[in-house]
Amino acid sequence: MTHACTVIAFLAYALTCLRLLLYRKQGARHRRHVSWVAWVLLVILVGSAVELAVDGHPIGTFEAARAVVLSLIVFGARGNVARLLRSEEA
Repeated sequence: MTHACTVIAFLAYALTCLRLLLYRKQGARHRRHVSWVAWVLLVILVGSAVELAVDGHPIGTFEAARAVVLSLIVFGARGNVARLLRSEEA
């Protein structure tokens, strides 16, 4: 089970990295702080994916679930980090 969780987490991290890298802003304005947050998020995700690929240590179900939920959130925002940071007002 832990090997399957490791593969699931690796795929979730890799797909999330690809989604962030392939984001097209299509007329949205450039915000420096959002770019930095996106860059830091990308570095953390790539580091996590590389660590799983190289080290291959078994991880638990909750860490794999966390990776999948993060991936779902990023895909839900279509890779738009500004949308992730925006707060909704009532």
